[in-house]
Amino acid sequence: MTARIRCTVESMNYSACAMAVGDHVDIDERGVHLPPGQSFCYFAIAAVAGAMSGRPAGESLHRWAAGEPLVACPDPPEDLIMRVRPLPEGEDDHDT
Repeated sequence: MTARIRCTVESMNYSACAMAVGDHVDIDERGVHLPPGQSFCYFAIAAVAGAMSGRPAGESLHRWAAGEPLVACPDPPEDLIMRVRPLPEGEDDHDT
């Protein structure tokens, strides 16, 4: 079983990418998974990927995400903030 995290939009001033509070993306070792019909900003995903790769050496993705860090999209006027959470093992609600 691979560790999976969910990144959920918590707040924003606006979204140039048509995202809304509550939109989410799941990330695991196999890739990025979106709910059917939903899009997600590539820059926001890249910000999360950068935070994931910057976690302390040897710390698992699941353990890092357990702290529920906040990650910001790199576009300052949007002020888009995402919450990162680990998904429970065995939860598989995306298409593979």
